[in-house]
Amino acid sequence: MKISADILKEADVLLASFLTGMILVLVYDLLRIMRRLVSHKFWVIGLEDLLFWIGSAITLFAMLYRENSGYIRGFVIGGVLAGMLIYNLIFSSWVVKGSVFLLEKILFLISRPLVWTARCLKKPAGFLKKIGKKVIRFLKKQLKKVWKAVRMGLCKW
Repeated sequence: MKISADILKEADVLLASFLTGMILVLVYDLLRIMRRLVSHKFWVIGLEDLLFWIGSAITLFAMLYRENSGYIRGFVIGGVLAGMLIYNLIFSSWVVKGSVFLLEKILFLISRPLVWTARCLKKPAGFLKKIGKKVIRFLKKQLKKVWKAVRMGLCKW
């Protein structure tokens, strides 16, 4: 049994659209991971979503242009939607939760030495701050005395 080249080409286009849908949701999951790790303002989230959807449209257009000579076909849109849906149902929650968990642990391990160093330097830094305030206060007094002498000298002229 021989399969025609047209059917193979359409199957190839369907597979490409399916994978494109999965990749689009994966990229959006990366945005979701970033949002969970770093808090965002509402307008930043809106801007990120807008840029994501513009990029998605460009990606879909490029895939359609490359695979199907730019023709929009129903099975291509269905393939993209099916890829998005299957990835979202099966992999998305694992990817987001697992990535956030791992990245939080990595950031915790990286930040520990910094926290310990800050705790060790807290007393010496406080002492230096106290001395610095005294030095600045002394220099201000001396500067006021000099300024007063200069004004008095200028007024005598």
